[in-house]
Amino acid sequence: MDKTYYELQLKINPAMEDLISEIFFDNFDCEGVILAEETYKDLEMVNTTEGTLRIFLKNDESFEDMQYDIENVLDLYREEFSSRGLTPFELGSWEFKLEEKKSEDWSQKWKEKWDVTHVTDKIAVVPDWIEYQPKENEVVIRLEPGCAFGTGTHQTTQLCMKALEKYLKKGDRVADIGMGSGILSILAKKLGASYVYGCDTDETVIEVAKENALKNGINVYDYPPIEGGSKAVPSGWSKKASHIYNVNNIQLAKNLRNNATNPEQILWQYLNKSQLESVKFRRQQPIGNYIVDFMAPKEKIIIELDSGQHNTDNSVEKDKLRDNFLQQQGFTVVRIWNNDIYNNIEGVLEHLINVIRDPTRKSKIITLPQGEGISDAVIYNNGCCFELGSADKITEKFDFVVANILHFVLADIMGNLKNIMKDGAYLSLSGILDEKKQMVLDAIEREKLKIVEEIHQDQWISYITTK
Repeated sequence: MDKTYYELQLKINPAMEDLISEIFFDNFDCEGVILAEETYKDLEMVNTTEGTLRIFLKNDESFEDMQYDIENVLDLYREEFSSRGLTPFELGSWEFKLEEKKSEDWSQKWKEKWDVTHVTDKIAVVPDWIEYQPKENEVVIRLEPGCAFGTGTHQTTQLCMKALEKYLKKGDRVADIGMGSGILSILAKKLGASYVYGCDTDETVIEVAKENALKNGINVYDYPPIEGGSKAVPSGWSKKASHIYNVNNIQLAKNLRNNATNPEQILWQYLNKSQLESVKFRRQQPIGNYIVDFMAPKEKIIIELDSGQHNTDNSVEKDKLRDNFLQQQGFTVVRIWNNDIYNNIEGVLEHLINVIRDPTRKSKIITLPQGEGISDAVIYNNGCCFELGSADKITEKFDFVVANILHFVLADIMGNLKNIMKDGAYLSLSGILDEKKQMVLDAIEREKLKIVEEIHQDQWISYITTK
């Protein structure tokens, strides 16, 4: 018997393509969508508010059951969107027709109308299956969106990309809220961001974003767990324990040795008993007011293992003071992220051996580098991290925040977006229909953000704000 699939043809307002497509990716076994936008000619070609979204669904239940499920899901979401203020005109009719068809390469059909997208003179988004020769100094993003959104063709995505091109400074730390395919995170890295954090509430897009980043030559890692590490206050100590290191540092070092974190235990297996280049290391060694993770006194080398908490602004400043003191004592400080201990211990050991053998290493701060013989190493501060989550769960601060989310969600989370911005940071808000902009403007005013620029593209608006 020939294999079949279902094709759903749904009448929508083309402006709602991403939003309505996501409903089917979330609730059905959906393999792709194509928008057939209808136009008419009256002096010029004009887009209408009528389009047909063709949705390809796996045939894993009866025709009657599938039609029943579609009706229920559409009724539920239409009621929800209406309660949020979207009108029938803005949504489209949502009339649909369901057909059973013989199997073909239908999972690839949505690719037929996707070509190279020139977002600006300097930014091009290229489907992964198309050969393309970049222009001089052109930033090219190769993409396979899979079930995630953000192909560079939608106006809201392009508005964010233009904002990144204009306002992002090299070295900025960027948060991409609702990152979808990861396209904005990838662009941020290619424009010079030092670190990009992306999150999305749809778990199906996380791996897609990671694959797209790797496809574009960008390191990806999982967010390091907050494990504390040797420099965190151990369980049972007061929050002021860090202020009494200079009094009780010997006993504290003993406590830390007895309560070593997993990454410390793993590395100690290789450092113990002079197993690494015959160098003798001590662990949890008091030096001045500090306690370092590992120290080789003869070679004057210190190894520090860092968890995710060491990437916050406050911790970075404290670590700088700590490193400066240790350098003044003549030590070379080697900083390694816990994530590298878990995922690339061979690369870490090779890196440490190179440091030990380097006669020019004296009084340096050395981090685990990209490349240079460490094929699988990743740098927490120099790549992309994607995870399931939302803005209200983030504790870090960023120089640039981009949020390509529908207007009523932006209004709800504006306070959370403000909270993750550094002073003077930029926030790019997109996903705003012109008719609904007041809702977002009210939220911007409520949070006392300053509008730097308002950008229009078709019926969509983007606001660039600052804190």
